[in-house]
Amino acid sequence: MHEDADRAAASPASPASPGSSASPASSGSSSSLSGLRAAVREGWMGENRAAARRFVACYELFLECQRREESGAGAGECRSGHAVVDPIDVATGYVVAAMAISSRRATTMISFAFDLHTRYPAILTAMAQGRLDQRAAEVLASQMATVHVDVLDLVQQQVVDEYLAAIEGGIRLGEKAIRSNVDAIIAGYDANGIRLRRQEAARTRGVRVHKGIDGMSTISAILATEEAAVLAEALDQRVADHRAADAQAAADTNASDGDGEAAGEVDDYSLAERRADALMSLVCGDVGPGGARNGSDTAAHPGQPGAAGRSATAGAGVAPLRPRVTVIATGNHARDDGGARVEFTRTGQAALQALLDMLATSDGATFEAVDPRIGAADDARAALTYRPSADLARRIRLRDGTCRHPGCTVPAEACDLDHVVPFDHTDPERGGHTTEANLAAMCRRHHRFKTFSDWRYHLHPDGTLTVTTPEGSTMLTHPSGPLADYRREHAHTETRAWARQQRRTPHPTGDERADAEPTYWSRRAARHNTERHNTEHRAATDTIPTPPAESSRWWNRNAPHASTIELGIRTLLLDHHRQRLDDIIDPPPF
Repeated sequence: MHEDADRAAASPASPASPGSSASPASSGSSSSLSGLRAAVREGWMGENRAAARRFVACYELFLECQRREESGAGAGECRSGHAVVDPIDVATGYVVAAMAISSRRATTMISFAFDLHTRYPAILTAMAQGRLDQRAAEVLASQMATVHVDVLDLVQQQVVDEYLAAIEGGIRLGEKAIRSNVDAIIAGYDANGIRLRRQEAARTRGVRVHKGIDGMSTISAILATEEAAVLAEALDQRVADHRAADAQAAADTNASDGDGEAAGEVDDYSLAERRADALMSLVCGDVGPGGARNGSDTAAHPGQPGAAGRSATAGAGVAPLRPRVTVIATGNHARDDGGARVEFTRTGQAALQALLDMLATSDGATFEAVDPRIGAADDARAALTYRPSADLARRIRLRDGTCRHPGCTVPAEACDLDHVVPFDHTDPERGGHTTEANLAAMCRRHHRFKTFSDWRYHLHPDGTLTVTTPEGSTMLTHPSGPLADYRREHAHTETRAWARQQRRTPHPTGDERADAEPTYWSRRAARHNTERHNTEHRAATDTIPTPPAESSRWWNRNAPHASTIELGIRTLLLDHHRQRLDDIIDPPPF
């Protein structure tokens, strides 16, 4: 009996039964987890309430900008009587200045705040209570965007109630399931609203190219479902063709080498990478023997699946590949010691080897040389004309990269070229010249805003733009194009070279800086100063030591004795050493 009790006490703890009491350790762990879980939920609810307060503030800011626009308050001196500035543009500028976010995100936030107050008050109430997060609120609102206003109140109340009930019941739905549940509710009130929303969704169809980082770029496409299905099938078929061709090539190589074991596929070559190769193959064609580009279907091996029945000339209509490359360099090898910058202006800087590979398989390339010096394309006569030359316009877009208004990311290729100081059409010589120092890329929306609002803009020679709001707050935007990047890199290189040269050069006053690089003369002077200091210190301390107040037996037995002969010899040696130092530092004139 006692042995069984001892074994039970020594065995590992088993899960507690429903009727048993938890041990102190387990209860403490459970309370700790419960506290952490409660803290996480409280943080989530606090974030939801804070989001609701932001949307309320954005809505009130928009109403204030609208009131000022209607009353005419804050109209600039150069503003025409027919000019109208959208209040949402003004409110967007203030939100960007306050939150340091992009202009597109600020506009979306203000628009959503307006919809929450005018169309979806039930969603805003749930957010203010901390029960609904911003992402879920955006999903619910987007599904109800085309619901008729007569039934919108009933639909949104039922949508919010069912979603909150599911959340509190422990149900966690994905975005697709949430949208399906909302559509089921909408169908009971306004089935036509779903059809209208799907028609509006077709307007989002398109392909967009975005500059990336580290030599990569992003191409995003929104296609109709049937179009995406066709593209997906074509990519998968081309991936299968490439895999079969690679396997056949590996088998042929092993057979010629006498090795009967076929080489396996590279493990880290993912399906996504193969689809990227397939996409380029579909667009540009495959490279055949001798570097010639074949049609889109000639890459398939005759024995591959799906090769039969396809026309061998299906890809004959592929346009010749002729990339446009921009080379930024001064043409002076002394100034371009860091190397020229090679840029695909739409997609960013490319690796040199990738560029060489593309040129080796292309039908040529269009090269554009750009002088990076500030004002290199300015002309005294052209400065008095309103429209910039093609060369100057290209330089401004290469310098700015995007719209220069704070927070805006519209590519410079889609922007106007705005005179920061307005061009004087009556007397061009008075100011507002068409030069690089007075032109900036502005999207049409912010071009109108800058022209007709009372915000002030100042462009610096290096392309930095200073924007001042009517209340006095200031924002800076720096150019982000490849020309500006080249100039910054070149300026940093010159600054480092100048700093190195300054460290090698002694200071004109003779005072050595703490960060100066040691030279022969600086080391010689420092050595002489150290020797002089040590000699003078020894001379000042060459006295008989004073015994301590409480003389010990050791001190009394080993007390030093003053010797006049020794002191005389030290004095003679010191005088002789000083004379030698003076001769070295300031030698006699012979």
